[in-house]
Amino acid sequence: MFRFRVHAAVHRSVGLAILMGILGIAGLRAAAADDKKPYPIFTTEQFVSAMKTVGQAFTATNAAVTRSETDDAKAYLAISRDRLATPITFWRDRHRDDAVKILRQTLSLMDQLDVALSAEKVDTAATGNLAKQIGASCQSCHQMYREQDPSTKSYKFKGVTE
Repeated sequence: MFRFRVHAAVHRSVGLAILMGILGIAGLRAAAADDKKPYPIFTTEQFVSAMKTVGQAFTATNAAVTRSETDDAKAYLAISRDRLATPITFWRDRHRDDAVKILRQTLSLMDQLDVALSAEKVDTAATGNLAKQIGASCQSCHQMYREQDPSTKSYKFKGVTE
């Protein structure tokens, strides 16, 4: 009787170990399959939409910085930064490391502006200077990658395959 209980317990333990092993292997395979999935594609249309939002929000940021409306400036800056960070996959997909570098530098300047706007006593000269640097960084990317159609006045990419 004792031997039967021990034998049954051993069989249950072995069965449980086999089941855990199978589940573990299945979990590892699922994790490996997830690693092979590409990150989401960021389309040209999404890029254009994001940049339009960044342009509007950063124009509002600049205006609020100029008027020393710190809370509004921070709110608009948060929108600008959030939307500017998303198109990094667009540039990575097109192997444009220079554009990724400009993007990261601009985001860094936006972070610096956020810190400056969050100071107990806001230095208006410093925040204005940072806003100008951000604008210049945006313009450098526009000069490299954007051109305007003279007849339609719409913008298109230059040097980038869509």
